[in-house]
Amino acid sequence: MVETRYVEIPSPVGPLDLTRPHFVGICGAGMSALAFLLAGRGAQVSGSDVKTGETAAGLETAGCRVRAGHDAANIAGASVVVWSSVIDAANPEIVAARAAGVPVAHRSHVLAQLVAGADRSVVVTGTHGKSTATAMLAAAVGHLSPSWAAGAAPVGGVNGHAGSGLLIAEGDESDRSVALYQPEVAVVLNADDDHPETFAGAADVVGTLTDFAIGAGTLVASADDAGAREATGRVRRHGGTRVVTFGESTDADIQLLSAVPAAAAGSTVTVLDPRGVRVSWTVRSPGRAAVLASLAAYAAGRVLGEAPQVLAAGLSGFAGVARRMQLLGEMEGVRVVDSFAHHPAAIVADIAAARELTDGRVLVAFEPCGATRVRLLGARMGAALAGADEVVLLPVRDAVPTEAGPVTGEGIERAVGAAGVRVHAADGLVQAADTLAALARPGDVVVTMGVGEVAGLGAMFLQPSARPLTTA
Repeated sequence: MVETRYVEIPSPVGPLDLTRPHFVGICGAGMSALAFLLAGRGAQVSGSDVKTGETAAGLETAGCRVRAGHDAANIAGASVVVWSSVIDAANPEIVAARAAGVPVAHRSHVLAQLVAGADRSVVVTGTHGKSTATAMLAAAVGHLSPSWAAGAAPVGGVNGHAGSGLLIAEGDESDRSVALYQPEVAVVLNADDDHPETFAGAADVVGTLTDFAIGAGTLVASADDAGAREATGRVRRHGGTRVVTFGESTDADIQLLSAVPAAAAGSTVTVLDPRGVRVSWTVRSPGRAAVLASLAAYAAGRVLGEAPQVLAAGLSGFAGVARRMQLLGEMEGVRVVDSFAHHPAAIVADIAAARELTDGRVLVAFEPCGATRVRLLGARMGAALAGADEVVLLPVRDAVPTEAGPVTGEGIERAVGAAGVRVHAADGLVQAADTLAALARPGDVVVTMGVGEVAGLGAMFLQPSARPLTTA
């Protein structure tokens, strides 16, 4: 989850009746994943959202009833009404449910109940990469037909699935709700100073992820990330939880020996298994973040008792995750890649990943997200974006208004310019597409980056008749 507000999540009250759940904001990443999973288990799922589209169509295909807009009448017959941290308490469906005595539960309460009821469970968290690692693990153990729920869909698929008694789920740290989950296996990828509307810096994030990890039977954690290492140290001192680490560090239990970029995209990864065996697989998405996500998935799979070669085969067959350095297409020698990066660390990683795809230039069109994040992290975002050759900057998207009011991208623009990189301001997708078309030339990689409307920019850019490229 990216756009959120500070909320107090109440403690879960008793078991929830999930036979007829209604999701307020059903097309959201975390909500749709649970809706797909529950529908696959036979629940009569309904939901509403102010924005419908491809996700809503997929949900309806899966048997969910989706309504456009929020209305008190939508909750009729619901056994529980589910909300997420982006939903205001004054939402008419929430108000109607409380008035009618229908149980109202936070999204995390539903997932916590599913985790507790699973035969075996893995919850993946961290400030970056958790959707990718969750989907990779589901693919790596695909022969077990796991149930899973992730914050993003694999390329060509959906982001939730009902399968066996093994549940693999993404745990959202943005509102601290991850601490509610007590899985058999906890995976901590990293801990950075994200979500300033909730956390007072990286140390606060580490504390929440430590609370989560202490409740697990086994912790699988990065040996390279400073925040994850701090959480791991605290878990070890607390005792009672087995720890397995992964990474490039020589003290990692599962050590990355090499990641050789492929000619087209992605990497060939080789690791040293704890039993002294070298194991290799292919990661089909570019960049170090995808490599490390695959390492986390492999490590979690080994904790589940799966054989190295079985996991390697599952990972090699995984096509990637939508909007996570996803290749959208190529036109006149210009490749277009879509990135979900919105935090400075992720921006740096994805620009580096784009460099693997070309000897030419990297052009980034970036849509900042969240007034609080931009206000506090904007200068760092700009410094990160300066790793590109040209930057097209879209207006700040802030779907969740804050008391401090809106913010502009001026701080981002100043930081990019201070590093000597040109910034081109665009007032929307059309102007951004026009600007990219004027800038791009054969051999370049264009990266559309951010959380919101920018997801549609790549398709707009790849319209040859409408967006002719400058070849000079």
